[in-house]
Amino acid sequence: MSSRQQRIQTLYEISLSIGPKETLAATAEEALSGYLQKLNCSVGGVYRREDDGSYDPVATVPTDPPVDGLLAAASDKLPVVHSTEGLGELLPIATETDIGGCCYLFELPGFGALVLGKHTGELDSVTRSALTEVNERLAEACRSQLTERQLRKERNRFHAVFDALPEPVARTVVEDGTEYIKACNKPFRQTFGLPDETPGRGLLDELTPETVGWNRRATDTGGQRQYVTTETRCPTKNGHREFLFHSVPVESEHEAEYIQLYVDISDQKQRERELERYERLVENLPIGVFQTTPGPDGEFRLVNRGLVDILEADSKTYFDDIAPSDLYVNPERRQEFSERLLAEGAVEGVELQFETAAGNPIWVEISGIVTEENGEPVFELAMQDISARKERDQQLSVLNRVLRHNLRNAINVIEGNAALLGEAVEEDHLQASVEGIERRVKNLKQLSEKAVTVRSVFDKGRRIDTVCDVGELLEAVATEFERHHADASFTVGEFDALYVRADIRLKLALNELVSNAIVHNDQQNPSVTMTATPAKENREEEWIDIVIADNGPGIPTQERNTIETGDETPLQHGTGLGLWLVYWAISLLGGDVRIDQSSSGTRITLTLPRANGDDPVDTLGVTQRENSHVEGGMEHGEPSDGGRELDSDTRTESATTDTTDGDHDVDGSEAAAGSPESS
Repeated sequence: MSSRQQRIQTLYEISLSIGPKETLAATAEEALSGYLQKLNCSVGGVYRREDDGSYDPVATVPTDPPVDGLLAAASDKLPVVHSTEGLGELLPIATETDIGGCCYLFELPGFGALVLGKHTGELDSVTRSALTEVNERLAEACRSQLTERQLRKERNRFHAVFDALPEPVARTVVEDGTEYIKACNKPFRQTFGLPDETPGRGLLDELTPETVGWNRRATDTGGQRQYVTTETRCPTKNGHREFLFHSVPVESEHEAEYIQLYVDISDQKQRERELERYERLVENLPIGVFQTTPGPDGEFRLVNRGLVDILEADSKTYFDDIAPSDLYVNPERRQEFSERLLAEGAVEGVELQFETAAGNPIWVEISGIVTEENGEPVFELAMQDISARKERDQQLSVLNRVLRHNLRNAINVIEGNAALLGEAVEEDHLQASVEGIERRVKNLKQLSEKAVTVRSVFDKGRRIDTVCDVGELLEAVATEFERHHADASFTVGEFDALYVRADIRLKLALNELVSNAIVHNDQQNPSVTMTATPAKENREEEWIDIVIADNGPGIPTQERNTIETGDETPLQHGTGLGLWLVYWAISLLGGDVRIDQSSSGTRITLTLPRANGDDPVDTLGVTQRENSHVEGGMEHGEPSDGGRELDSDTRTESATTDTTDGDHDVDGSEAAAGSPESS
């Protein structure tokens, strides 16, 4: 065999040792063994060139070469191979070492370098040059192994991320125009109800067409695959849900391949819809809703159309250039309002006088709370125009004063003339007529004064700032009535401490009910029982039932029906104010009234909101009233006007009365909550 043939055979056998193995090291080791064996070299190494220009050994023979050996001496020459340009002139390098022997450095294009060492003999120049093609093959095998390793790392990293994503994600491919799921994570299987095994061809049939890819395919036109993000509604294991759908095309040997991500936005979309409904509601409310920062020089953050209309502004932009205090007729009230709201955290029913954009003064009622935005306090406010109500209240006040003044004067005249007439007549039948006139005059007086009490009930509105001990109040009411009605018996049941949120109007209502129970009683010895229990009927013990029961004849059906319905008609109406006073008082306290009647008497239940006994308790005038003067009142044994008078000619009405002139109103709350003399 000629030397040329022998060289070709050697190169061929070296080539056979070059090929991708499981790892880069295995690939380099197998090839290096072929080089050393076929070229009779004693040492060698395959080196990978790093980005910083240094060389990292991938495989060496011997595996642990001595630091003073031939391979070490050859490796010291590697820094020469540091440039990708001009290597053809520099390599291969053949040089003798200081320790004897020769070393050879070859380029592995795109990868690094090959180092060979011979203790004896040399590689001729023709062989060294002929190795170029073989070295390129080794470099390609190493590069391929590096790429595969990198791909494997990236694949592992992708699968780790793929499986770790909390959102449903799937990899799909398109073959013959049909899309299939090739892989998906656990959230995807759980969301869409897929089996636990790895998805494969045909598994897409278990899903509806809307579930996978239809949004993306609608946008993939003209064969162009596109990145798609859109909102969609898909059927899931638990019904239809809304998703933010992402589809990412990836390079593949398939007709098409996509990574699909489904982000569940159902709750977010629901919140958005609720927010939109709320914003529409706020915008269309017939009241003013607005947001401001505190202080007189605060700014408007939000206003609705209702506020624009109430303040006669052209648009919402009107509030961009004004401060809240600019709305006040008295700007100092804004500072007072701001300080109060900051101190209390919430206010309700504050009446203020504003000036509209057109310069018209109006009365408004404002309620609001303090919230927080970015760590700063913000006022959330609602406002109603109460100008008409204020005007009506003024008109009613004037009308009430004038009527009461004129009515009282007329009653006094009638009463005086009746007294003179009674002194002048002697006939029995005429004397009876005079007495009838006097009774009616007295009824009219009491009705006039009852109107004062009714007005006091409404003047307090629905705001309740006090808490009442029910047991103490019932004991006090019973004690007061016992002093003036010795023939009647009063019993207060035993019960645990109970508290209700109420004010003086509760005592007013109790006095009215107990007075009526006695005065209208047809028994020789009237009896009244008062007790209280937690209300259990669909209320979860958050309310209290106060029960007043008597042994009387009961309330006329007409009167009872009127109160129970809360409405009067021309055909159904009461004859007095007493029960109406009770109904109005309890309603304004946030409670209700129920009347139960039997052959043994009447049972009236007042249901009121339960309160915490730890809150400050108001006596409602119970203890301090014993020695106080009660203005006016009924004479002992006279009934209130609770609607029980069956014979209006023989029964009189009672009410709290004032001793002032008829053109002056009294504070009806004191008279209303007084002793039985004022009931």
